[in-house]
Amino acid sequence: MKYVLPLALLMVLHTAFVLLNDYSITYLDSVMHFAGGIVLGYFILGQIGYAVRKGWCRDPGRVVVLVLIVSLVTTGAVCWEIYEWLSDMYIGTHFQPSLDDTIKDLALGLTGGIVCAFMVFRTRAYDELLEPRERVRKPLESGNSEEPV
Repeated sequence: MKYVLPLALLMVLHTAFVLLNDYSITYLDSVMHFAGGIVLGYFILGQIGYAVRKGWCRDPGRVVVLVLIVSLVTTGAVCWEIYEWLSDMYIGTHFQPSLDDTIKDLALGLTGGIVCAFMVFRTRAYDELLEPRERVRKPLESGNSEEPV
């Protein structure tokens, strides 16, 4: 659930910005594309961990997870730009004012994915991902007087 929440929040923000016509502010569009890359990478990380914990696949290792995050975020950025193009063509929105804007958006999404992958690679996020959610407390031995924390 914690991996889905940021993605849902980002979609709610996107909807609000579209309804309020706030995407005319250039930097807001850039921030959303960069944040989208990070959030999508975090979501992908959660899905990989879920599949491993359920036994659907083996632990792919840090390097493969890094490559999967970056490549799937890039695919997501391309799909998002296709969505923007279709929206411009058939609904009349103006999400893509120029080719430069589209390339900038793709680069920012990719950069967000790289940042997410780097954070996973450099922190304990990968190790925590593969740990079971429920920790079982071991009973204290009879001779041990320490209280559990």
